[in-house]
Formats: sequence, structure tokens, C-alpha cells
Amino acid sequence: MRLRPIVIVVLLLGVPAALFLAQRFAQVPEVTFAEALRLAEEQPSEERAPKVMIRGVVHALAAPGQVSPTFWMQDAQGQIFAVDYTGGEALPVLTPGTRVVVLGHAHGGASPYFHASEVRRE
Repeated sequence: MRLRPIVIVVLLLGVPAALFLAQRFAQVPEVTFAEALRLAEEQPSEERAPKVMIRGVVHALAAPGQVSPTFWMQDAQGQIFAVDYTGGEALPVLTPGTRVVVLGHAHGGASPYFHASEVRRE
């Protein structure tokens, strides 16, 4: 008989705590391109860089008037960088000045770029 109230209290406290922790660790962090590069460089070479989100503005298109998986974006700090989209869905219509959100990871090296798995208009 005494076990039932204990189980109820544990469930009332445990379920919200578990949901909070799951939500906290499932969220993709919002960063700038410089921060995404730093996070990528901190990873061992055999591991993929962590997935991040960058908000910004389309700066230029690879081929204006044509659909291309590559475009250039300017983040909140004003840094312009290339975005290579490889997601499964078609890219939304983009024009210079369009506000977008990209999700993916950064690649460093001689020509750093952002590998986007998702691109959304804001």
C-alpha cells in the first residue's frame, strides 16, 4: 500500500525531468559561421562536426535565375560564406536579401564552407 504513493510521486517528478532533459539536448544550437568552424575544428578528424543552425541573409547565388545547391550567405556577424545544400527536399526560391535559416555543419580548410542538410526561409 505504501509503495503506490511513492511510485506516483516518482512519476510526477521523473517524467517532467526526463522531458526537460530530452528537449534540452535535442535542440540544435544557433551559432555564427565562425563559431560553427570552431566547433568543427574541435572534433577529432574521424568524427563529423556537430549539427548547428545559422540565421542570415542570402548574399549571392551561384547561377542567378537557376536552381543551384550552392549559394553564399551572410550571418549576424557580417561574415559571408558558401553554403552547399545536400538535403532531400527542393531548395526554396532564394534571391539575394532573402532571410534564411540553415542547419548542418561547417567544413574548414583552404575554402571553408557550410554543408547544409536543411534550408528554410525565415
